Amino acid sequence: MTKPVKLVVMTFAIAMLVVMVIGLRNVGSSVTIGELGYDFEMQDLEGNIHRLSDYEGEMVFLNFFATWCRQCVEEAPELERFNEEFKDQMNLLIIVRGEPVRTVQRYVDNTNSKKTYLFDFNTEVGKRFGITGQPETLVINEEGIIIDHYVGSVNRDFLARKLEEYKGNTIGKYTVD
Repeated sequence: MTKPVKLVVMTFAIAMLVVMVIGLRNVGSSVTIGELGYDFEMQDLEGNIHRLSDYEGEMVFLNFFATWCRQCVEEAPELERFNEEFKDQMNLLIIVRGEPVRTVQRYVDNTNSKKTYLFDFNTEVGKRFGITGQPETLVINEEGIIIDHYVGSVNRDFLARKLEEYKGNTIGKYTVD
C-alpha cells in the first residue's frame, strides 16, 4: 500500500472511531417508546415558555422540523390540515431544530402557518428524544408516555388514523389518497 492510500485509510478509520465514540456517549441518555417523555422547556415565536408537563392529560404530537428540510416543508400543509381538524383532541407542537427565530418567523409569515413552533436552539431536546434527523414525529399520550415515533414524512390521513387508534374511538371520516 502506498503512503497516500495508507493515510486515507488511517484517516477514515480514526473518523469512524470518533463517530462510534460519540454515538456510544449518547446511548442511554435518550427516552424511547414506553418511557416518560422528557419534560422540555422551549420558547415559542412570541417568547412564551412551553413545557411538556404543561400538556399533562392531553395527547401531544411533536414534529421535529427545519425550514431548510425539503421533506419538512413538503409535509407542512398536511400537518396544518391535521392540526386544524383535530386541535380539540391533541396538541401538535413543531420543534424547530437549531434555527433562529427570525428564519422561522419568515417561514410562518410566508406560509400563513397556524401551528405552534417551539425552538430547540441547541438540539438538546431532539437528542433527549433520540431524534437523528427531520422530519420525525413523536406521539405522547395523556400520561406523558411516548407511544409512537415516526421517522420521515407523515400526512394528515395517516395521523388521523393513528389518532383514532390512540383514542380508541372514531373521530371522523378521513380519505386515503
